[in-house]
Amino acid sequence: MRVRGGAAFRYNRAFFRSHPVTVPFHPVRYAASRPWAKRVAHLFEHGGKTAVADCDALLLRTLQAAPGGAGQDVARQEAEGLLAQAYGHFVRHARQLLQCDAALGTALAATHPPKALPPAPTLPLAACFIPLPDGCGAYVRTDEEGAWQVLVLAAGFAQGNSAWWQQNAEVLALTLRGGDSLQLPDIPAVQPWRAALLSLFNHLALLTQPRCQLAAAISPAEQADALRRGELPARLLSWDGELVQSAAYGKEGYWRRQAAGGAERLVWVPPR
Repeated sequence: MRVRGGAAFRYNRAFFRSHPVTVPFHPVRYAASRPWAKRVAHLFEHGGKTAVADCDALLLRTLQAAPGGAGQDVARQEAEGLLAQAYGHFVRHARQLLQCDAALGTALAATHPPKALPPAPTLPLAACFIPLPDGCGAYVRTDEEGAWQVLVLAAGFAQGNSAWWQQNAEVLALTLRGGDSLQLPDIPAVQPWRAALLSLFNHLALLTQPRCQLAAAISPAEQADALRRGELPARLLSWDGELVQSAAYGKEGYWRRQAAGGAERLVWVPPR
C-alpha cells in the first residue's frame, strides 16, 4: 500500500444514512467550488487518452493565476491535481456513488477489516465514489495496470461559502494492489484518516463478494435532472442473504481467506 498526503480535520459525525437516495456529497461540492470543474469533466468525457495531460495543463494555467499566490504552493498544486483527476475519472465512468443500505451498513461497521487484499481483486465498476463514516468519502478507480487508485477526502472538504483558494484541500492518496497488506502504518499522515480507511477497506472487500448486490443505475436523463438540483444519485449496495439486525452484536464480523479454483479469495462472515 502506497500512501501520499495527510490532513487534520474535525470530522462531522452525523452521516451514515441510507436515505435519501440522492446525496449532496464531495463530488457535488467539488463541482460547485472549482471554477474549472466543468472543463475537467468535459476533458475526461471527450478527451480520450490525452485527458490526464490536458487536465494537468489546464490546472497549471489556472493555479498560476489564482489570487493570493495559492496556486504557487507545491502541496496545493499536487492536491488540486489529484482532486481533478479523481473527479474526472468519476465523471468519465458515469458518476457512480455507492452507498450501503441500512442493514448492510450496520453489519459492515461491526466487521473487522481484512488484513490484506486477495492476490487478484476486481471491482464491479471502473470508478466510483464511496461515502464513509464521519462524513468522509473516497474516490476509487482501477488503473491500466489493475491497481486501485484511491483518494480519500475529509468531511470538511469544500464546505462553507469561502472561495476555493481559502479552503483546506489536503487529501490522502493510496495505491492498492492485489496481495497488499491493509495494516495501517503508524505514521502521522495516516492517523487522522484511520477510521475512514478501515471502513474503506471493508467496503472494497465487500465489492469483491458475489453476494453483494448493486442496485440498477438510474437513467442518464434522471441523473441529469438530479445534477441540475445539485444532487448526486446513489446506487444502493445490499446483501443477498439475511443479516442479523442488532445495535450491539455478540460477535464481530470478519473476513476469512478461502482457496477457490487455484486462487484465493476473501469471504465475508457477517456479525452475529
